[in-house]
Amino acid sequence: MQMGKANQYFGEFMQPRNLNGMGDLFEFDLLPRLKGLYRQDFAKHINFDDSKESAFDAIILSHAHLDHAAYLHYIRPDIPVYCSEASKIILQTLQDTGGKEEYLTFKRRFQVKTNKKGEKVRIQGEDAAEPRKVVQTTDYKRFSIDSIEVEPLPVDHSVPGVIGLVLHTSKASIAYTADLRFHGRRGKDTERFVERCKKSDIDVMLCEGTRVKETSSRAESDVEKDVKDVVNNTKGLVVCSYPPRDLDRLLSFYNAAKETDRDLVIDLKQAYLLKLCQESDTWKRIFPKPTDKRIRVYVPRKDWGLIDKDRDYYSDRVVEQDYDMWEREFLDYRNSVTYRDVAAKQKDMIFYCSDYQLNQLIDIRPKEHSSYIRSSTEPFNDEMAFKEERVKRWLIHFGLLVSEDDWEHSHVSGHGSGDQIKRVIEGANVKTLIPIHTEHEEYHKKWHDDVRKVTPNQTINL
Repeated sequence: MQMGKANQYFGEFMQPRNLNGMGDLFEFDLLPRLKGLYRQDFAKHINFDDSKESAFDAIILSHAHLDHAAYLHYIRPDIPVYCSEASKIILQTLQDTGGKEEYLTFKRRFQVKTNKKGEKVRIQGEDAAEPRKVVQTTDYKRFSIDSIEVEPLPVDHSVPGVIGLVLHTSKASIAYTADLRFHGRRGKDTERFVERCKKSDIDVMLCEGTRVKETSSRAESDVEKDVKDVVNNTKGLVVCSYPPRDLDRLLSFYNAAKETDRDLVIDLKQAYLLKLCQESDTWKRIFPKPTDKRIRVYVPRKDWGLIDKDRDYYSDRVVEQDYDMWEREFLDYRNSVTYRDVAAKQKDMIFYCSDYQLNQLIDIRPKEHSSYIRSSTEPFNDEMAFKEERVKRWLIHFGLLVSEDDWEHSHVSGHGSGDQIKRVIEGANVKTLIPIHTEHEEYHKKWHDDVRKVTPNQTINL
């Protein structure tokens, strides 16, 4: 997904139409018109492509951020998708806890049949999901796609399980950085990626450059320290916001909670993600269980608002019906809490509250001497700036801010700054550089003699 360009045409109340398949995205060049790539039910419905067989052998997904994975929904299900275990876990979470997202499964659309009367009718049961072909990669373990040998190499980013790639072909070796940095919890992974590129005699590197204009980066450890300082200076409730699937950031708040003798209150979607991580031999050793003694799982009031009502009148079954199937398990957790629990023990809690959950503050009512920590990226477009102003109004209303300029912001990016990208380029020692994920190719040209700019739908011959 080209986030910036997509936001120019679509938004919260204007989404691509399901009836038009990929057509609305084609209209604004948000997807390339490649035959043999897209699912046949959508392609046939818009008279785009009648290919019976795929023209592509595989998709390799670097990680599960939406600007990399959002349009898997449109891909033919017979094209295998290669990704890391953590990426698969995050995609599973997005699919299970979201709306109609389809990442690991697909549901056939626009299917008809002839009934007993000879009439064409819609096939009922379109909601039956079929699995996609998802192949889980193992870090550093090579695999082959036809004649191409692939090395999946972990790199440091703001979600777990990100893989850079080295592709060995008969004509050239190609590297892809994915999104990377050195200043997170897995900076050494990025160092090993660069060293492997150097040893691989790379002909072409696709190199990200989201923050090449920036000259420095703070570290994730700095965020953890900032959080501890704020918590230590707060007598009441600490309210916080951070990217919901940035588990390194969750870990920063979790560590701060342990060291300040508080509990971290997470939402149901984060609890579900942590639960899935516990099914992984790798990630269960890194991230806490959703039942951890320093974690509380926040159960909000939903449609009927029955979570705090009289169970002698409303049965457990009636209360359960207020929640989606994936949420119901957490109602029975011993460490689950409601607004009443948070309100009663404000000085003992760090309460996660995203911008979409601010209405929970109406129930919790933060007391005097409470505080707010924002740990997410600053606005980079008008829509985000407007949203931030709305958030500030809520926080001022509940006494978490004195003024719009008076809030604690502590965040580090998932992308390396210019000095780090230069380190990748110089350390990898590649022959040709192609900047991607950036609008500032001129910085790459400062650090490399052979830089090629590409445009959408362009073919590069090696």
